Amino acid sequence: MRSKLQVLTLSSLVAALALWSGGANAGQVATGNNFVVNANVAACAANAECKVDLRLEAGPGFHVNAEYPYKFKAVAGPGVAFLGKDPTSTETFSKAAGDFVLDASNEHVGTMTVRFKPASKGNLSVTGVFKLSVCSAANCQLEQTNVTVPVVVQ
Repeated sequence: MRSKLQVLTLSSLVAALALWSGGANAGQVATGNNFVVNANVAACAANAECKVDLRLEAGPGFHVNAEYPYKFKAVAGPGVAFLGKDPTSTETFSKAAGDFVLDASNEHVGTMTVRFKPASKGNLSVTGVFKLSVCSAANCQLEQTNVTVPVVVQ
């Protein structure tokens, strides 16, 4: 029979391994009329390329606008270098640069991938403005929403 201390230690180890081995779902990071943005953070290590996926989901009766030039403009901060491929700056991520992809099987979903390289271990936030558009059969909404995603760097 295991002692309470052994069970507690084993449980803590399992939880720590689960957090260390993979990314975390940061959950909902923005919402507006007819859309929500959820974030998924891949496992992240200091001095390595890391990524955050911003998943845009259109609300009922709406779809992601396939024609819109989606952009995420990250806010530069100490200890993090953004790796955007957009020609305007490394803090800019865009559909034109291949950072935003529509879900081919679901017109209600699109994903913006934000890549960055943290300088050290610890907690940081990926913050910026996400420019997006969702449409109904009658009209399209153009939106700009502030996004902040917490990241734990191992």
